[in-house]
Amino acid sequence: MKSRGHRPLRLVSSPTRDVALDVERLRLERLGTDAVTNLPLHPDPGVGFERIAGLGVVYLQLGRFAGVESLYGWELYDRVLRLTASSLKEDLEISSLKGQHLSLSFNGCDGFCLLFDLSTRPAQRHAALLEPEARRFRQGVIRRLRQALGRIAVDLMSVYVGVASVADDPRVRPSRNLARGVLEAMRAAEALQTDARKGRVESLKEILSRRELRTVWQAVLGLSDRRVLGYEALIRGPVGSDLEMPDALFSVAREGDMLLELENLCLETIFAALPRAVRSSVLFVNASARLLTHPVFLDERNLSEMQRTHGNIVIEVSEKEIVWNYVAFREVLERLRAAGFRFAIDDAGSGYSGLETILQLRPEYIKVADSIVRNVHQDAIKREVLSSLLSLGRQIGATLVAEGIESEEELRSLSVLGLPYGQGFLFGRPAARISAGP
Repeated sequence: MKSRGHRPLRLVSSPTRDVALDVERLRLERLGTDAVTNLPLHPDPGVGFERIAGLGVVYLQLGRFAGVESLYGWELYDRVLRLTASSLKEDLEISSLKGQHLSLSFNGCDGFCLLFDLSTRPAQRHAALLEPEARRFRQGVIRRLRQALGRIAVDLMSVYVGVASVADDPRVRPSRNLARGVLEAMRAAEALQTDARKGRVESLKEILSRRELRTVWQAVLGLSDRRVLGYEALIRGPVGSDLEMPDALFSVAREGDMLLELENLCLETIFAALPRAVRSSVLFVNASARLLTHPVFLDERNLSEMQRTHGNIVIEVSEKEIVWNYVAFREVLERLRAAGFRFAIDDAGSGYSGLETILQLRPEYIKVADSIVRNVHQDAIKREVLSSLLSLGRQIGATLVAEGIESEEELRSLSVLGLPYGQGFLFGRPAARISAGP
């Protein structure tokens, strides 16, 4: 039997074909391909029915650290899967093992499986052949994801690769030999992921114990006059570390069940040393719904101390965060409003809850996600979304802030639409020190 698009499989022997095997072959062949990657959901069934003296397996797994799908949505993760499949196909075309390639498949979740017929190569050389190619496949995926998605999104993922070579055992069905090889390579990739996860969690524990977080500040400015409305407090880990950026910090905290510890230290770090410019303007602080409803945060002494340190605090709650009980959460927000806090819906337009969160929580500010702002001057639909948010904001008394402004063209388009405030690299990158002017 031929593997579609590749050379015939090398037969060591001609196994007996009976009706049961033919029926099973037909069943497997009728299994569809994955709609996202356009790859078979199982290794080529022919490999499981033909004996191969030396089967090589490369298993590439996208790490689940960071929860890219839950943070950024399934659309972005689908794009990650398509880019990964495309990268593997490209690198297969220039692989030293191209002539031995049997199939490329997807497991329907996070794993990609490449099979090779190494029968013509000495068995003792199989690992030496597979391992450098596996590394090259992995590096190609990382490089192309970074080119397409940018540094931050890629740094929230990890790519692991495991290899296995399986000699044919005439006492064992070929399909079981195939399963054994795939499982062995999969376990090797998962072992790497487990070790990496432990290392990340230990690194975060060390950061928390040493209190190594730091605050950087980003100005929120009037788009018409560049006057400072306030500053958003942004948290960073140790400079140059894998956990320097907040998405990485919080992703590992989710893995290690340390979110509350991390958020508490974030607040302590922010309020420990407020620059003079921040003390005299609005302070925007991010917080999760889980933290806001925690008894320790809601303690009157804690709230009074925060208000004493800064009397004009806006708490940002991300639209990406799902609020399961709006009635109970609104009660918490009203309690906090009574204590002097105001609220912003962050990342508006990027999450799943959408308008419901805004309507339910009635925030004082709506911060529009950078994904909506990016290239808004070239996208009429994005401008319509912004116009709708402006109209909604007027009706509920909420002020809009555009996030992630990076170009003069974006700024002009936002100004024409009538957005009053914004922030982004166009006005300056987040910095530990604040200059006298914007």
